[in-house]
Amino acid sequence: MWSLKKVMNMEVTLRKTTIEDLENVLNAENHPDNSCYVYQWSYDEHKTSLQNLNILHYIICNDNNEFYGYIILDNVQDISRSVNLRRIVITKKGIGIGRSVLQKIQKIAFEELKIHRLWLDVFVDNNRAYELYKNVGFRLEGTLIDSYFRNNAYVSQHIMAKLHSEYNG
Repeated sequence: MWSLKKVMNMEVTLRKTTIEDLENVLNAENHPDNSCYVYQWSYDEHKTSLQNLNILHYIICNDNNEFYGYIILDNVQDISRSVNLRRIVITKKGIGIGRSVLQKIQKIAFEELKIHRLWLDVFVDNNRAYELYKNVGFRLEGTLIDSYFRNNAYVSQHIMAKLHSEYNG
């Protein structure tokens, strides 16, 4: 279990997702504040991912187990040591949880998993997330033009990454 101190003396924790958490995961993923910015998985896809050794699925919560969102890292066993931050969903926005979680994800990725590259994609219309990723050291590698069909229209995605050599721990 990973803990982070929050400015407001709130404790934020990452813990492995369990089957009992999946209802909260699906609710967060499908919430209107999040649904147009993250891929949608079914209950069964999330459940299967919990057993996949190439995926790390974590719940974001406080010490009282209050749900604040979840993250998914995949390709954690990739021979190139290039891990994808597949998904980060925060349910309580604007209070620093995302920044704290991204710092902890980098610690897990670069210190525990000893990876070379952590990368992600972010929809070009998700300015809040894009700015946060930039502020914690991810850099833009390129843009996939009209790469995803969402709400009857094509949208583009930025590819961002951070290398181990750029990580300050």
